[in-house]
Amino acid sequence: MLAVIGLCAVSAFMLWQMRLDAARRSEVTSRSLVQVLGRDIARNIELYDLSLRAVVDGLKLPELAQADPELRQMILFDRAATAENFGHTLVFDRTGKLIISSKSLAPEPLNYADREYFQYHVAHPGNELHISQPLVSRLTGKRVLIISRRLSDPDGSFAGVVLGSIYLDYFRQLFAAVGADHAGTVTLYGPGGTIIMREPYDEATIGRSVSATDSYRRFFDAPEGRFTGPAMVGEGSRDFVFTKVGDLPLHLSIAVAPAEIYADWWHRALVLGAVVLSLCATTIVLTWLFGRELHQRRVAEQAALDLNVQLEKLATTDALTGLANRRRFDDALEREWRRAVRNQLPLSLLVLDADYFKGYNDRYGHQRGDEALRLIARSIEASIVNASDTACRIGGEEFAVILPETDAAGAEIVAHRIREAVAGWKIPHASSPLGVLTVSLGLAQIPEVRAADPAAFVEAADQALYAAKANGRNQVQVRRRDKAGLRLAAG
Repeated sequence: MLAVIGLCAVSAFMLWQMRLDAARRSEVTSRSLVQVLGRDIARNIELYDLSLRAVVDGLKLPELAQADPELRQMILFDRAATAENFGHTLVFDRTGKLIISSKSLAPEPLNYADREYFQYHVAHPGNELHISQPLVSRLTGKRVLIISRRLSDPDGSFAGVVLGSIYLDYFRQLFAAVGADHAGTVTLYGPGGTIIMREPYDEATIGRSVSATDSYRRFFDAPEGRFTGPAMVGEGSRDFVFTKVGDLPLHLSIAVAPAEIYADWWHRALVLGAVVLSLCATTIVLTWLFGRELHQRRVAEQAALDLNVQLEKLATTDALTGLANRRRFDDALEREWRRAVRNQLPLSLLVLDADYFKGYNDRYGHQRGDEALRLIARSIEASIVNASDTACRIGGEEFAVILPETDAAGAEIVAHRIREAVAGWKIPHASSPLGVLTVSLGLAQIPEVRAADPAAFVEAADQALYAAKANGRNQVQVRRRDKAGLRLAAG
């Protein structure tokens, strides 16, 4: 599972870095394009403006008015003014009447006094270059952008206007050349936020003003920059990269929708995601299979362990009574005897025997005898209280109880509980002088008894048991170190 989490974390980090790279590539590409396009537009308008300045200066020559029309054309209009992307260069007098045209020696005397650019120069005495909104030329019927300058008399009064027209197709062709290699929308804005050209081309947007939009107003925060804001045309957000076109009142921008920026990233993310999901699924399946195999192995090992424990228990448990058998008794006594000797701890051993049990079996049968032995075993189990105590059937009707860390006084209490519990069953025993089934118990205790080994310890307890039987049975005898050797402790 940690491997899956690690793989997902690494993949997520890679996808995030790829997303950042996609945004950076889009920004770098957009910045490069607006700079190239901006320089091209600024250079061409500057060249055309130089032609207009030449016309303004030429018209100041007094002898030009008397010159031959063809010579006047050659003087006023240079080669740049007649380039393919430029339309007519026109001169109007103070009334708005067309008096000179770069395309004709005898232009039709139309009046342009109603045009916005003409009225602008009438109202503004300065000599700055004016750029109009996109309009339809009255001479060619084509959409053009007008750049114009004021003509003034020596006293500064208004004398007319000289203008040049740039076909909007120039901008359209220029933008289309780069639009095929770049996502997003390329837009040129004129004074007042008027859209001069847009790629992809949309006739309905040409001449529309976007000056009221928040995104357009941000163009004036710096000469160039980048920001994310609402689209000026359409809906949704856009990533804008913009620049001011030279010293002109024009702005150029490339606006890219997030979906376009991250289109390739999404494709890569889906492919990588599919690969990662496949790897994760494979890892999970393999982990599950391995876990299942491991679980099955553990179950099998536990079953084998449980079986061994069960077999061990069967091998060390008396089948009739459920108590520990002689083998387990010997092992437990050896272990506890060594511990008591090593740590100088008390250790008590009870050995008990059913009184007159042979006669009981002969009179009542072995089945009743087995039931009697089971009742004795239950009495022993009910009388011991410590988990470390071990009750055993060591043969026939003989039982033993190992009582670790129990002194003689405590062991005597346990012994009397057992004797009283068995007698309390009041099991009829016609072959016994007492009339009921009883037990006799012998008790030995370390260090009261100095046993050299476990066998000697058992021998001491057996001697106490023999004394109990010799003294009338149904009693407890304790092995002592006094002169008599034994002390009667029967109930």
